[in-house]
Amino acid sequence: MKVLVLGMPRTGTQSLADALKILGVSPVYHMREVGKNNHEELWIEALEAKVEGKGKQWSTTEDFERIVGNYEALSDVPAMIFAEELIKAYPDALVILTVRDEQVWHKSMMATLWHAHCNFPKKPIASLYHRHLWEDDFPAKGIEAYRKHNSSVRELSAGRKFLEYQVSQGWDPLCRFLGANVPEEPFPRADDWLSYKTHHAGEQSQKN
Repeated sequence: MKVLVLGMPRTGTQSLADALKILGVSPVYHMREVGKNNHEELWIEALEAKVEGKGKQWSTTEDFERIVGNYEALSDVPAMIFAEELIKAYPDALVILTVRDEQVWHKSMMATLWHAHCNFPKKPIASLYHRHLWEDDFPAKGIEAYRKHNSSVRELSAGRKFLEYQVSQGWDPLCRFLGANVPEEPFPRADDWLSYKTHHAGEQSQKN
């Protein structure tokens, strides 16, 4: 494991995952990999141990290698929920904390992860992390959880090679941090939720 991206979802974690691949840090474990690899049950096991005290807490390299052993980096939920455990399990990995304006982040989360959680059948893995991160009340407790998480990652990364990063900054700070050359291609701007947001916005305009 070379890089731990431990920012909250909707802070550019997907774009950064794609950027790392371009820079040769690959493969990257992102939320997209969970379904592809049938890892839901393993993450539920880990989350139930952490959130509900069921079974053995995941804390060692061997625990996480069951899922991410073949990856050079990880990003997004559910991995970022285990920031403390991952920082300890991979002491040589670089740590990146992705951030963005908290009000912009809150609005983005409301339109995507929280909207889906409230309006469609609840997936067990999503229910667990919504309960753990903001006590299943994102509108009221999301920003507090965001601040708490970011502060924790900063503290846990003391003494480590650490970068606090906004994807709007592009290649330069990321490449300096990784000791990589700046690619000629544009920084990736990926968003798996784009079609969802567009569809939801269309529904809202029709109602209005």
